[in-house]
Amino acid sequence: MNLIYSPPRVLGEFMSSDKRIRVVRGPVGSGKSSAMVVELLRRAIEQLPGPDGIRRTKGVVVRNTLQQLETTSLVTIKTMIPPEIMLYKPSSHTVYIKFNDVETEWLLLPLDSPDNVQRLLSLELTFAWLSELRELPPTILQDVLGRCTRYPPKKNGGPTWSGVICETNSFSEDDEWYKYLELELNPIWGYFVQPGARDPGAENVDNLMPGYYEDLIENNSPEWVEQYIDNKITPSLAGEAVFRATFRGDFHIAKDLLKPIPMAMLIMGIDFGRSPAMLLTQMDPRGRLLVLAEATSENMGVEQFVAQYVRPLLAEPEFHRLPVGVVGDPAGRIRSQIGEESIFDALKRLGFRSQPAQTNNIDPRLRVVEKWFLQQRDGGPAIIISPRCVNLIRALRSKYRYAKRKDGQLHPIPEKTHPWSDVADALQYACLGHSTRVYARLVRPNYGTITQPAPPSGGWT
Repeated sequence: MNLIYSPPRVLGEFMSSDKRIRVVRGPVGSGKSSAMVVELLRRAIEQLPGPDGIRRTKGVVVRNTLQQLETTSLVTIKTMIPPEIMLYKPSSHTVYIKFNDVETEWLLLPLDSPDNVQRLLSLELTFAWLSELRELPPTILQDVLGRCTRYPPKKNGGPTWSGVICETNSFSEDDEWYKYLELELNPIWGYFVQPGARDPGAENVDNLMPGYYEDLIENNSPEWVEQYIDNKITPSLAGEAVFRATFRGDFHIAKDLLKPIPMAMLIMGIDFGRSPAMLLTQMDPRGRLLVLAEATSENMGVEQFVAQYVRPLLAEPEFHRLPVGVVGDPAGRIRSQIGEESIFDALKRLGFRSQPAQTNNIDPRLRVVEKWFLQQRDGGPAIIISPRCVNLIRALRSKYRYAKRKDGQLHPIPEKTHPWSDVADALQYACLGHSTRVYARLVRPNYGTITQPAPPSGGWT
């Protein structure tokens, strides 16, 4: 059988990758399922022959229900593979494909019962196709991968390639897959995002009937269109991200880890409380605010936080020996009723120059962050966040939000959720800390108290 298939760019990248876990996210009608069928068939053809000269493989196609499998995945299989070489047996829910020296069988397996889940975890497979991944629990992916090295058995040569391929429509920020694919993507996974159906590079459009997308857009809500047609990740339904209108991940998040500027002062924005959080920031020569690293904690005081998280971070070679200042909640000036030492006193005792932010009022704190997000430097962002700041990035994208009340209205004050609101507060204090007056006090601790007259401008000292 000659396998003739010319996938568009993103699907082509998907199929040219040899990663054992691959996920493609795209709009409806973008050819994702067709690419899955061709990929499984290609891998079956490329399997090395066994001792008897036959290229044998076994696969599984997984979705939530058998009805979904038979009305979607099976229809695509029948469309892509000619009936002369393919047989589907409803009694076993298995597709059998046989031609030349190739023999492969694909089991359609729903996950709508504990028995089927247990059956999945006992199969001996070459490969698997997880259909509409967002509807499946994340744990299933690694479990299935563990079954995909079992066939053919080692004595018959083993699988030439084994792995799990997946396709899915987009999802919301509330979805578990948002974390695994967008925020904490495992580097051994391949993750491929197709253009939206209305984008210039939209894929598979030539194979659709005229008016296909226009009819869907006309008959569905804007939210549905954003997710299923434009392939956008939609906001959380539990509330609205505080910086949704100004924070742009593709603009404000660096592609690679940020490195500090030599000799320039590091400013740590710290949110105190019982679960302190810290952001390590720095101003570069172009006036851009670099957010270099983060640290969060759970149920501890600031002294333990410094010892357990802050000092090890500052001891990293790239940060070692750089001057450091701390800006935090002005409430940290309040002295303890037990030890009569404030948090700022403790920081001084621990060897840190520190200054309270100008205010702990939420409105000016939010405005100063908005100002950084809205500004640009030389056509680029005025604030750049290192991808190592995973908690901050997730907070800005969705978790630091105005919660939605029962009447559908938003609360006026951002929701307090650990660690998201903690790192967001730390960002606010860091942004305030880079104002001229606070920064000058950190660089020159006696700034504002000098009584000697300043030297004349242009004079040498």
